[in-house]
Amino acid sequence: MFKTRKELEIFTESIPTFQKPKLKLEQYPTNASIVATAVWDAYMRGLLDIVLDLGCGTGRFAIAAAAMGARNVLCVDIDPEALDVAKRYAKKLGFETIDFLVVDTTRLTLTRKFTVGFQNPPFGIWSTRGLDIVFLKTALRYVDVVYTIHKLTTLDYVRRVVEKWGYKFEVLEKSYLTLRPVFRHHKKRIHKVEIFLARISRLK
Repeated sequence: MFKTRKELEIFTESIPTFQKPKLKLEQYPTNASIVATAVWDAYMRGLLDIVLDLGCGTGRFAIAAAAMGARNVLCVDIDPEALDVAKRYAKKLGFETIDFLVVDTTRLTLTRKFTVGFQNPPFGIWSTRGLDIVFLKTALRYVDVVYTIHKLTTLDYVRRVVEKWGYKFEVLEKSYLTLRPVFRHHKKRIHKVEIFLARISRLK
């Protein structure tokens, strides 16, 4: 367990990213700083107990949560290759509190609840449009609080949807995802996508 958010960020940076990223799945690594902000906030609020990581990829949220003392973490992703990276690194660190489930999040059916959820869903650029909202709706079936990442241009829309559902919407950070040239259409050395990190919680 780390004593500061910065220590958690440095640790998260060491978690491996995609070895063979798939464009259709919009597999981009989540910046360590964003992961650290979300996980640290959840830790400070006493939410890191039973954790759900949807579309977990190589497990940055899941492993960071485990490192901060989460009692159990479920890491869900449609891509077995990405989950294999997460599994191997979790095993290397000796984290036995993380479970892994290969499944399409849009078809997810679970029989238990979680204290908190994390997600960096596909934005619908190369995948189905609106998939980030589908991920969010799925997460809220199982958690009362979810930390979620979306494109900054959709902030007002996501806020309206969430408030219509009867949840509290709070922006924790406006930042960007740093995308390195891993796909053929990438021409820049580094491409930045403006995003926001929000905490969605059930109204009491």
